[in-house]
Amino acid sequence: MYLIKLFFALVVAFLFSATITSIFILFQNTIWNIFWLKTQGFDIAFFVLIDSLLHDLRGGLSPILIQWGVPINMYAVIFIALFFGYFLTAIIRLIIPINSIFSYGFAGFLSVYGIIFFTKMAFDEIVLISSTREPLGLLIFCLIGSIGGIFFNQFKENFLRILINGKNT
Repeated sequence: MYLIKLFFALVVAFLFSATITSIFILFQNTIWNIFWLKTQGFDIAFFVLIDSLLHDLRGGLSPILIQWGVPINMYAVIFIALFFGYFLTAIIRLIIPINSIFSYGFAGFLSVYGIIFFTKMAFDEIVLISSTREPLGLLIFCLIGSIGGIFFNQFKENFLRILINGKNT
């Protein structure tokens, strides 16, 4: 029963943190692009910003890559990258005792950086996510991944405490 609760807590913590990270990444990209348009002299209304944010949330479900005949959307790419990052971090933490907040935050940072790194390799140095074409945009993108890793750690600990001990204190 303990292992079932542990597995459930980890899955729910992962889904919450990966969803939040995905939404923040898509919002960062949209806001970065709107900011760029403003610097080019375009007048962007507040409702256009809101409509763009909602459009990009829906657009994250559109297939961006076709690998082995399977369409992969942006959410799936982020979820897969974060899954491997958190999984490897958990294995490393079994061998080397590292602070969990730092290690999962660093895993989130590297995971989302890996998205950019590997897509650049696959597409001849073309950066698919426009907000990461400049160093500051890439840094913000990676920091969102880091925050997602910290969220994962906090969600994991809270869900484990609730499920294992049966209380919220």
